[in-house]
Amino acid sequence: MGSSNTIRESDPAVLARRLRQDLLEYLQPEDLVCIPTGRSPELLYSILSEDPASTQLWQQLRYMQLDEYVMAPPETESFHSTLRRQVFEPLQISADRVYSIDPTADPTSEARRLDALFAEIGPPRAAILGLGSNGHVAFNEPCDGDRSGYQIVELSHTTILDNFTEPVPEKVRAITIGLDQLKSAERIYLLVPQPEKAEILDRCLEAPYSPQIPGSILHDHPDLHVYRS
Repeated sequence: MGSSNTIRESDPAVLARRLRQDLLEYLQPEDLVCIPTGRSPELLYSILSEDPASTQLWQQLRYMQLDEYVMAPPETESFHSTLRRQVFEPLQISADRVYSIDPTADPTSEARRLDALFAEIGPPRAAILGLGSNGHVAFNEPCDGDRSGYQIVELSHTTILDNFTEPVPEKVRAITIGLDQLKSAERIYLLVPQPEKAEILDRCLEAPYSPQIPGSILHDHPDLHVYRS
């Protein structure tokens, strides 16, 4: 197992404030950071603007989007729009600091573009990640073998149920950053405030890695920081 630092706290607000402070102490202006959407980081994002030092730092970072729906069902907000609403607009982050995924582009061409972009500007100084209830990170779903680079995936039924309310779509595709690209980040912050995910989180932190539990790719990362209930 790599070097892992675990913060345990039952109060999600305390976890979010601790992560905010740790990011402030570690990151430097112009660093490239991968940031997630979903329920896990919402509290973190909501308190960033309360701290002037964090606001100033985040205005000077660069951001690479982890994943995005492909042809999402009607009325579904794109992840880029979610990040703009929760992070970029409240913190007044310039659009030229954000490397987004275009949900309207041809998925195969967009994945190739993102791989070339990652090769040019990566690897990230840090990646902030949540964890899916089936062990996925970004939208890397459980599968039978390793895959590399940005890719187009079919979301599992579990992930669809976790991400959509009625009417629940039968199939959803997405573009996601690859596990190999995530693991290349200098430091990984894994934020899992939900107590119901404790079991799958424990399985992710145990060796060996299995593509059936994508998050287990992180167990031997040399600089993994876990924030959990």
